Amino acid sequence: MTSSPPSPSAINKPNFGPTAPEDQPLRNVNGPILNKASNGKENEKTSNLSKSPTRTFSSRKLSTSSQRDKDGFTPLRVYESRDAQNRKMPEAQVANNVGPAKAIAAGMIKPEDGEKKLEKFKYSFFSPEIAMFRKLAFKMIIGTVVITVLVMWMTLPFYWGSLWKSNRYTDKLTVRIIDRDGGEIGQTVTQGLLAQTNLRYFITSPSEFPDIPSIEHDIVNQGAWASIVINTGATTNLNQARSNGNASYNGSSAIDVFYAQARMETAVNSYLLPYMQQALGGLLGQYNARSVAQYLQANANNATAINALAAAPTTVSNPVWYTLFNLRPYNQPVAQAITLVGLIYMLIFSFIITMSNNAVREIIAPFLTTRAYLIYRIVAPLCLYFVISFFFAMINLPFKIHFGAHFTYAGGFFLWWFTLFLGMGAVGLSTEFMITILGPRFIAFFLLPLIIANVSVVSLPHELQPWIYRYGVAMPFYNASRVVRTIIFDTKNDIAENLGILLAWIAVNIITITLTTWLFRRKSVNQHNKEVGENELDSLERINEA
Repeated sequence: MTSSPPSPSAINKPNFGPTAPEDQPLRNVNGPILNKASNGKENEKTSNLSKSPTRTFSSRKLSTSSQRDKDGFTPLRVYESRDAQNRKMPEAQVANNVGPAKAIAAGMIKPEDGEKKLEKFKYSFFSPEIAMFRKLAFKMIIGTVVITVLVMWMTLPFYWGSLWKSNRYTDKLTVRIIDRDGGEIGQTVTQGLLAQTNLRYFITSPSEFPDIPSIEHDIVNQGAWASIVINTGATTNLNQARSNGNASYNGSSAIDVFYAQARMETAVNSYLLPYMQQALGGLLGQYNARSVAQYLQANANNATAINALAAAPTTVSNPVWYTLFNLRPYNQPVAQAITLVGLIYMLIFSFIITMSNNAVREIIAPFLTTRAYLIYRIVAPLCLYFVISFFFAMINLPFKIHFGAHFTYAGGFFLWWFTLFLGMGAVGLSTEFMITILGPRFIAFFLLPLIIANVSVVSLPHELQPWIYRYGVAMPFYNASRVVRTIIFDTKNDIAENLGILLAWIAVNIITITLTTWLFRRKSVNQHNKEVGENELDSLERINEA
């Protein structure tokens, strides 16, 4: 018994982007699909196929002059395995579902003979007629919720942990003490600071940093988080000002404090600066009160000394204090949009390109050689990143980001553009690799861990985090953030190292994309070749039977 001819709608239904060479049946693009189930005119057409003396032949040999259309062109024939729908490439499981929803759901649940056919726009959600669809919907929703909760609990605590109890790690923030005074003030301040436990104070010989520029260079290049310098003659200057009645005496010149806020503004503003001010304020307050009391007691009967003291009131009201020098101020609030949040946007834009490129790629992929397909998978997203990163970098221009702190303004801008390009390549190609394995349905569950792993190491310095977060020095966000801080704040210049790490990410991603794509592609091509041989044998059998 032969099956009934296919309906016109089935014959004329177009093919919306196969996923691999084996995913097309032997078909006439302008006509019906050729398979064992077809009969009538289809079998008559197959009898006109050219006969070959060999058992295998290419699809080119299947076209004859009898199959030409009215314009004299031979229709294109493409082979597809008979179970192609069960073997799509991993990243194509959703990209090809461009038809209406009924093509997906109705293909799973078909009415049996005698059953009533379901009608559109007629039922409520709990209607018994769509019980199977409702069951399927609940299964998909519950599955999504379960996976989401699992991913949530596996990733979000990692970010919470990067911020939790950061105040317990402040003793890893180093503060250098340089005593150039050697007198009472220098000894009092040095001993008092070394007794503090909330920051790691340590002494450095004045000969190691003989002048102010050397100290500033050390702070900018992250030799320490801060330096407290008790200046030369601090004790002597105070005593002479009291004795001579020096009205111009400035107690704040006794101690200098150097730090760089832009190194990591969160750590400096929340911990480093408050703790230093608290320690110095307490120590100097006690010393000033004790020093004034001792001086008054020693010179209570000395009218000359009292008169001189009255002429220099600052030697009593504020004998010793400190002056802050912020070598690299975080003076561009809009920079927060670049140093952290903007990097998340960079990843999101890369992910959008990955999803779009996946859908586009699946249209052309079945017709490319493996070599051409691999080149396309790598070159296409990089070209898109190059364009998108440029327009992303230009968003900063209207908001007057100062790109000329370390380089020229133009040089800083174009360096930031190149950094964004490499950053998008680092994180974007990671999603390109994972979409090959997970497919577009589950790639979003990889996006969250990727964001968390990067953001966790940018919000605070690794000194204020547990040891496990030391991996951050190799992450794209961390290195991109370091580059932009150098560009707009003139912080430590490790740009060569930072860009090298981003390039390493791109290289590793290219290797992983190549390997995984080649493995999946090889399986698909081998299966395609097998199916082509079977289809050719079937065609020969039909020709011989005719």
